[in-house]
Amino acid sequence: MKSALVATFQDFRRILGVCPCCGEVFRLTDLMIAYRAKPAVTWLDSLEADEGRQQRVEDRFAEDEQRIRELAKERGRRALPRLLREAEPLFACRGYFAHDVKPLFDPVDYIVFDGMNASPAVTRIVLFDGPALGHARERVQRSIQRALEAGNCEWKTVRMGKDGRIQPERGR
Repeated sequence: MKSALVATFQDFRRILGVCPCCGEVFRLTDLMIAYRAKPAVTWLDSLEADEGRQQRVEDRFAEDEQRIRELAKERGRRALPRLLREAEPLFACRGYFAHDVKPLFDPVDYIVFDGMNASPAVTRIVLFDGPALGHARERVQRSIQRALEAGNCEWKTVRMGKDGRIQPERGR
């Protein structure tokens, strides 16, 4: 059995009104009552205000983070030509065209798509790295070399969906 209060509120949903300004039909329970004096602040009002402040701070942080990321990308883009100019003699003396070289930096410094800009097709791909300055880097270089020599490499094409998920392309 329902309480009288619950029954009363359910009955209020059945009472309809018409807005004198716009003519829109509304339920009595949807009515926003305005008071002449400002009502006293409740704990819920304080909680909602705190949540609003926190949301504004988070939004500002997200904007700042995006701006900082964009600035870092731009600094990287500006520094890249200088790094490539400094490295160009290193590639030119080995017969590589500088525009075929793409910086990777980890786990190897560069990847060279030999012939990419000078001919219609890439003739070979070279992983180009400086001398190992530590045991860990040397181990990585040797493991990459062994994997390549053993033929443990393959080509995979992936597509990024509109939802951000990366899916391998099928049928190739």
